[in-house]
Amino acid sequence: MTCFCEYCYAKARKQGINPNRARQGFLELEKFVLAARKGTRPVDGYYVQLWRLMLRYPELLAWETLWTSSLREVQKAIYDRVKSVNSKLGVGWHIWHNNSFNPIYRAEQDLAEMAPYSDFLKVVIYQNCAGERMVDYIDSVGTSYFADVPRQELLDFHYRVLDYGSEKDLKTLPAAGYSSDYVYRETRRAREGLAGTQTKLWPGIDVDIPTAKGNARCTPAGTKGAVTAAFRGGADGIIVSRKYSEMKLENLRAVGEGLKELNLA
Repeated sequence: MTCFCEYCYAKARKQGINPNRARQGFLELEKFVLAARKGTRPVDGYYVQLWRLMLRYPELLAWETLWTSSLREVQKAIYDRVKSVNSKLGVGWHIWHNNSFNPIYRAEQDLAEMAPYSDFLKVVIYQNCAGERMVDYIDSVGTSYFADVPRQELLDFHYRVLDYGSEKDLKTLPAAGYSSDYVYRETRRAREGLAGTQTKLWPGIDVDIPTAKGNARCTPAGTKGAVTAAFRGGADGIIVSRKYSEMKLENLRAVGEGLKELNLA
């Protein structure tokens, strides 16, 4: 998803990007994805064809970067405006869960770059629902530009490049969710990304975020493990997520037990 409004066109032209070429590239990319999901394999394979499109239309990556840089500009404008009203008010941002699945999206989330206009960052580390969400992501890219790669092999590749250690395999992952080790690794990675900054790191911890029938459900032990793992990884605090109306009291109590164990409550 992207935007080709008159303002994006004007901004692109100022940056030397041809918006018409970018739009045509996205239309060609759409054709590629739709054909791939119907099982129509390009002569040179899906991954090669994707890069053929990227090389033919470098404006695709330029447009993606334009979108991300525009988002950062909006965030900085909000930060500056809030501080102009009351410098003591905290301003921070939610970093979408896709950060835990898609290496390309993760590459766009430069925490050190965001730090100057972020008092805190809520990096989503929803350990429980991450299982089914990762499988959904693998199913998506596994029917487009990675369609030549067996699904389990594709999952293993993502575990490797995202530094997730040993999580569950494709068949058992939705029902198991991610482990507390995932929470620890992601928190530690974010802490290292913010090294030398004043920005607070508040991971988002999954407490009873809904999942499909038969898939992972939060437990007190798992919730407590996620809380303690976040602080072991260097969190300054946590944001219990997603909303109170979904949460079971036994899992909320487990959050408190984890904080007490760490002498934080």
